[in-house]
Amino acid sequence: MAAQTYPETGQTTATDVMKAVSIDYINTFNKGTQKLMEMLGLFQPIVVPNGTSITTYKYTDDVKDGTVAEGELIPLSKTTKAPDQTITLTLKKWRKSATAEAIQEKGRAGAVNETDARLIAGIQDTLKKDLFKIITSTTKTSDKGASLQEAVANMWGKLYTLFEDYDGVTDPDAEGGDQFVFFVNPLDVAAQMGNAQVTMQNAFGFKYIKDFLGMGTAVVSANVTKGAVFGTAAKNLKFAYVPANGGELAATFGLTSDETGAIGMTHSVNTANASVETLVMGAWTIFAETKDGVLKGTIEPPLAA
Repeated sequence: MAAQTYPETGQTTATDVMKAVSIDYINTFNKGTQKLMEMLGLFQPIVVPNGTSITTYKYTDDVKDGTVAEGELIPLSKTTKAPDQTITLTLKKWRKSATAEAIQEKGRAGAVNETDARLIAGIQDTLKKDLFKIITSTTKTSDKGASLQEAVANMWGKLYTLFEDYDGVTDPDAEGGDQFVFFVNPLDVAAQMGNAQVTMQNAFGFKYIKDFLGMGTAVVSANVTKGAVFGTAAKNLKFAYVPANGGELAATFGLTSDETGAIGMTHSVNTANASVETLVMGAWTIFAETKDGVLKGTIEPPLAA
């Protein structure tokens, strides 16, 4: 009889279980991110190689009208390309620890798994905050409106004018659904819609309305000040990330990720202080390709007579 050796082959170890847990929460984050991109019309994220940055450009066109008398010198038309934004993707890191006492008291599901879910939700919130920072920091405006509908209509008209020459942006048959996305306060939506039946959908912790007033997707959030409206072309918003899988970072820290690699997670047992640590890392950003294409509108009801 062969002697028994330890550890036995085929055992499910703590490391195996931790990896499965990591994959579960990575999938939760990435599915949420995918829903966010679908809501905003961002169907193609930008994958950025490690160590590189993103540069956006402004174009200034000086195109002559082409009317030149016979024999006269034809004036030059010119397009000038100049850098506008340089966007660096910085590695973000989060760490959480569950003590042996917490695991003993609440079980691993309560001490590790449930708090992992809270950590992922908090990381999603940072992405939401980044989005609103980009949207609400604009200095470009559209005409005021006496109601939400009028303010959105004025903004729709200006956005259409701004993006008319951009491929696919104003084409109703182009991929990506609604051409424009608006950010509105829920109190303004309630005042506008009254008793009308409104179908709200959920994605990434946002509530949104498709085909809002026939002009685009409306993201409804208290992060927007009552009386303010923000908007841009859906294709003007970009999501970019450095893959957290397949590279030296993932190999060094044992990061688990899905096929997208937008975020990586690992768990480890720390015997020095008897705890289980969760480490999450990722480098991503959301930005407006054309900063001047993000507008702010204002709802200003007429004064009572």
